[in-house]
Amino acid sequence: MEHPVQKALSYLLLFLLIVIFGFSVAMVHPVYSKYRQMEKYVEAKKQEYRELQEENITLLNEVHDLEHNTAAAEKVAREKFNLCREGEEILIYR
Repeated sequence: MEHPVQKALSYLLLFLLIVIFGFSVAMVHPVYSKYRQMEKYVEAKKQEYRELQEENITLLNEVHDLEHNTAAAEKVAREKFNLCREGEEILIYR
């Protein structure tokens, strides 16, 4: 049969382990929550970066076309600035 002192020490040790475990969880949980939040933030920024890269490539292609393709420059002049060739008329629909 167990001695009463051993039994009391066993309960004390169990209580200390539960307290230590609870304290550990209480200390780690806020840090882990912050980590998850920052992980989501980083993923959102990576997605934004990929979208901006795609937009940058599109704009670079557009600039290249405008510099090297007269038809592209003429299209922009017609659409954005309502310019036309000599002898042409511009019709504006409202």
